[in-house]
Amino acid sequence: MASDTVLVVTSFEDRERADQAIDALRQEGFRDQEIKVLEGKGKALMNELTEGGFEKEDARDFADAADEGKTLVAAQIAGEKADKAVSIMQRFEVSDADTRGSRNAEARRRIREEVVPIAEEELSVEKYKVGQGGVRVTTEVSEQPVEQSVTLREEHVEAKRRVADRPLKGEEVEGAFEEKTVEMMGSKEEAEVRKEARVTGEVVLTKETTEREKTVSDTVRSTDVEVEEVRANPRKRK
Repeated sequence: MASDTVLVVTSFEDRERADQAIDALRQEGFRDQEIKVLEGKGKALMNELTEGGFEKEDARDFADAADEGKTLVAAQIAGEKADKAVSIMQRFEVSDADTRGSRNAEARRRIREEVVPIAEEELSVEKYKVGQGGVRVTTEVSEQPVEQSVTLREEHVEAKRRVADRPLKGEEVEGAFEEKTVEMMGSKEEAEVRKEARVTGEVVLTKETTEREKTVSDTVRSTDVEVEEVRANPRKRK
């Protein structure tokens, strides 16, 4: 678990007392980059403190103290060192006798929180299709010569004269002397090829669906978080 960062801010009557507190912090092992004097005033100082995590009311108290000429010292340190830093700086804070009739901002600290997520995986199974072979049917067209015999008939017309000697009978007399034309046409047969497509067989493709049960095994992860309480309660003085 990541250590909490604590911001401790204390007001001092003047720069001399602030420097004494900073020297005492250094002697106790605090590093220079952990300690600084807040130089701003008014709204600028309030914005700096609120951006650092302080509530507006607390930031206003410190800004008022700075406007009254007091020096503010801030220490950005690990949580386990907060109580020690507060104890050292309070030895050099403004005394009650020095602050009669004026506002004295209290030493306050702000814990910056870090969120550690607790994660857990869940197993889900999805289905998808994969090919596993099948049947392919391909048709091809081929040609081959065939022969079939057929008898074709032809009719030819011709006219021949022949000698005859017989008497005309009743109806023949009337018809024999009528004008008329008699025609007789010849003919012949020609071969015409016709083809008819017929189904002589079939190939049927079938697909059968079956179901089966399968047990899927895997591992899922989860995180366990150990939480340790760190004392970072603010120590206030009036």
